[in-house]
Amino acid sequence: MDTISDAMIPLYQKLKTYLEKLLDEGKFKPGEQLPSEKDLETQFNISQITVRRALQELVAEDKIIRIPGKGSFVLQPKIEPLTALTSFSENMRARGLEPSYRNTTTKLVKPPPKVMQFFQRSNNHKALRIHRLLLADGIPMAIQEDYIPASVYETAPLLFKPEVLNTLSLYATLELNLGIKLMRAEEFVEASHATKEEAELLSIKCGDLVLVITRMTLAEYDTPIEFVKLVFRADRYRYRVELFRPTKK
Repeated sequence: MDTISDAMIPLYQKLKTYLEKLLDEGKFKPGEQLPSEKDLETQFNISQITVRRALQELVAEDKIIRIPGKGSFVLQPKIEPLTALTSFSENMRARGLEPSYRNTTTKLVKPPPKVMQFFQRSNNHKALRIHRLLLADGIPMAIQEDYIPASVYETAPLLFKPEVLNTLSLYATLELNLGIKLMRAEEFVEASHATKEEAELLSIKCGDLVLVITRMTLAEYDTPIEFVKLVFRADRYRYRVELFRPTKK
């Protein structure tokens, strides 16, 4: 902190930057306690107000949590998806995490009306429902409920066996094995509370916050190819959107 010489930078910002550097360098691991407010005041000869402002900034960025009477503790960093049409495995590997899959089940079903409407099929048409748990470095991250048209499944049923999908990205299967070119998707993000079943699968408490992501993916020629619902742990995942000011004509 004392290496920052710019007098225009507020003291709380200097302390925040210093603490962030310690976190980035792994000096404090997730779950570990940071030095107390009093220790930081003494170490850097700054006021309690300055220390609290710096810690509040870190809390706002989900980097630490402050527990009254106990202190400040480092949080597990949240994962942000890539700003592109990417799979779960692509997102995790981009963050240096190893994706894996568990508890995969598949079944030809009559899909819900909203899925049927997206696929533009008659009421008696079926779709393949894929349900599986998504993990990163062995930690449960999300529950996937995926629907793809039965016509896609029927071209290569062996590729959609649970034991195969337990080892492969669905997008890799569609693109590399079936030659389907994914083009674009529409996505919706909502907050919800984990049901008992979701909590058990995700290793969280019933009622904890989750992010529910619904994605409708189109292949070439605007062909509907996937309708997926993903339930993510809100304590490990957050969404980032890059926005641009519209050009005035």
